[in-house]
Amino acid sequence: MQLKHYSLLFSIAGILLLYFLSTLTQPIVIELSELSEYEDKQVTVEGIVAEHYITSYESQIIKIEGDNATAMVFVEGRSDIEYGDKIQVTGKVQKYKGDWEIVVGNERFVTILQKWQNISIPLWQIAENPVKYDGLNINVTGYIDAVYDAYFYLVDEEVIHSIIVFYNSFEHGSVYSGQKVDIAAQFRYDPEDLRYKLDVMDETHGITLSGE
Repeated sequence: MQLKHYSLLFSIAGILLLYFLSTLTQPIVIELSELSEYEDKQVTVEGIVAEHYITSYESQIIKIEGDNATAMVFVEGRSDIEYGDKIQVTGKVQKYKGDWEIVVGNERFVTILQKWQNISIPLWQIAENPVKYDGLNINVTGYIDAVYDAYFYLVDEEVIHSIIVFYNSFEHGSVYSGQKVDIAAQFRYDPEDLRYKLDVMDETHGITLSGE
């Protein structure tokens, strides 16, 4: 009878030990700004995709931003991410050519938390820190103020902030002054005109009446 009790105790102790060891191997959830403290450790971080390209070996390089910090992510395999998406990645922290990066062993450890089309950014927020969004796909809601052949101005409800939007009227139809619209476009700085603008330029972009 005592032997059975000892066996039960040993079994419970073994289960608890395995559970404790498993918690030690779980990735640590951290902020991007903390990467330097976790060299050679498995971590989980979140960020906005600022750059993304596929290598000749069908892996991908992703630059993510967040928490006033950036990091490069090397991923074995491909995933359906786009500029401006909010993603979560799990991988090993290491230093490469003086910069911190996260090496992800498989694309399944890259999770899209929110597509850029579903992240609505107010004009005042863009105006406060335009560099943060430079080159990203963003979604903005506002009112059309003045319309020209290839562009129009988008303003907020208070008519305090505005931005120029370039689009193809043949592809996206006619727009009219006063319409409230959702703009899915690329936000970027135009060095020739010395200004920021929104470009409605590919199949993922569009102009829709707000609420539709």
